[in-house]
Amino acid sequence: MHPEITLLDGGLSTALEELGADLNTSLWSGELLRTHRNLIRAAHQSFVDAGAKILITSSYQISYPGSEARGWSREEVTDALRASTELARFDGVKVAASVGPYGAYCADGSEYRGNYGLTIDELKDFHRDRLDVLIQSNPDYLAIETIPEVAEAKAILEVLRESGSSIPFWISFSCKDERHISSGELFAEAAELVSSAPHSMGVGINCTAPHFITPLMKSVKRPTQFVLYPNAGREWDALNKKWLGDQSTAFTPEQISEWESAGATIIGGCCGVGPADISVLGNFIAQ
Repeated sequence: MHPEITLLDGGLSTALEELGADLNTSLWSGELLRTHRNLIRAAHQSFVDAGAKILITSSYQISYPGSEARGWSREEVTDALRASTELARFDGVKVAASVGPYGAYCADGSEYRGNYGLTIDELKDFHRDRLDVLIQSNPDYLAIETIPEVAEAKAILEVLRESGSSIPFWISFSCKDERHISSGELFAEAAELVSSAPHSMGVGINCTAPHFITPLMKSVKRPTQFVLYPNAGREWDALNKKWLGDQSTAFTPEQISEWESAGATIIGGCCGVGPADISVLGNFIAQ
């Protein structure tokens, strides 16, 4: 048994594709907030049925500049952000409002490279309005995801501090190997920044190959709570917008024990990890 582990959901886009959704736009699953909210609700339901106790919302790809470039009005963007939180509300399940990185707005794979070349103030300006709306939607948590560089994490932490929000949050990094986040900076330094921030509930690793997770956690020397949701171990082709390689979630009872011993408190999956995988993961946690 792993009573200290809470089961997170998996990749929302994976569940949506299993339901037949077409996600081939720059807004990815966020496009459905304007066109097919019923599919988003159904995808969330599939993870609830699989045993997930925390659902991450469909707001990852939604930003004001990115959505307005697709022809949305500012009011439609605000409505979509608010709706993303409501669509994830189920009895007995917590809602984590997703905040995607600047790279998701670029829609060119930048969240797996970082090094945007933007100042802290420019990154704050990008994130501020969306964060304000998501905070006002009153989720249980904020899931700040797939952050590839320390500068972006610093910018978001400053926006959160200035907002006065007391909503618990995690910042989750995309990582490229056993010690480094996508920008090449040390994961241990990024983890120190996040874990010491007010209202931080943990340091995350997401959209990262499963075999990197344990060494990344062990590279952090001080006790840290981790939120883990690796992908299915494949590589993202940003040009053709598809995953390359064989799918292998590689979630084993041995890994769960390793991750728990190293400080994991929340475990789920990212891209390529569907409801069936989360059900299996939940069974591992229950063993």
